[in-house]
Amino acid sequence: MQLGQLGHLGYFTHVASDVRPSAAYRQTIELAVAAETLGFSSFWIAQHHGNASAGWSPSPLVLLAAVAEHTSTIGLGTAVIAAPLEDSRRLAEDAATLDVLSEGRLQLGVGAGSDDVASDVFGHDFRARHAECLDVVDQLHGLLSGDDLVPPAPGLHQRMWWATGTPAAVDAAAARGIGLISGRPADAAGSTVVDDLTRYWTRAVEEPRVVLSRFAAWDTPAKELVHRWTNDPAMPWASGLIVQAQPTDCRIDRHLELMRMLADDVAPALDLAMASRRHRSDLASV
Repeated sequence: MQLGQLGHLGYFTHVASDVRPSAAYRQTIELAVAAETLGFSSFWIAQHHGNASAGWSPSPLVLLAAVAEHTSTIGLGTAVIAAPLEDSRRLAEDAATLDVLSEGRLQLGVGAGSDDVASDVFGHDFRARHAECLDVVDQLHGLLSGDDLVPPAPGLHQRMWWATGTPAAVDAAAARGIGLISGRPADAAGSTVVDDLTRYWTRAVEEPRVVLSRFAAWDTPAKELVHRWTNDPAMPWASGLIVQAQPTDCRIDRHLELMRMLADDVAPALDLAMASRRHRSDLASV
């Protein structure tokens, strides 16, 4: 992979809606089918515990199992499971089962979590979440890359992702060959995102994998999104982009409108803009 070669476009939903959970789940399946039809590389579901206003998805692996039955090629991602609140072996078994059901399509994203209420409900110290996340991820990676997991899910450990920006976790992800999900804007005051991604790229023991998670209002013009993301300081380090609709609880028709615009107008123009920038960079280095 060349630095800055964007080849992966994913769609990300929080399953947030004012409809009943059963309807929200059916709509999520509909969105995934549409994403596959439109040519998206992956479809990601967030995890929210006990917060219906944020989303109806405490168990994204279960919901993705239903998605898997209605799709055949699109990658199925979690963005992200709060690792400190999980038992590493149970998570490994559930993930492996879904990976087998979907014939190797799971993209397993984990993170420390950002909900202090959920930590309290699960009996965890929110302040210790980063250290706990490191422990669970280490165990999870070992289980997925070992030979005693039932069912076996060969290759799943190479499709793990870590949403983090802490130096210790960035180093750990690089040392284990785990991909990095970056959701913080690189141009925010005091941002260290570019430093984090540079650190990850230089320390990765396997081919670096970085996806940027970015918001897009459902009615934003395509040109504006292309300009914004082409000039995103973190984009040269990314191999993929996963897009979240804003607001996250917008109606399904607006999700579909945004998806069509991303697939038909934004992705081709973004690929062309990134290719042009790489060409200029190559000429400058001659």
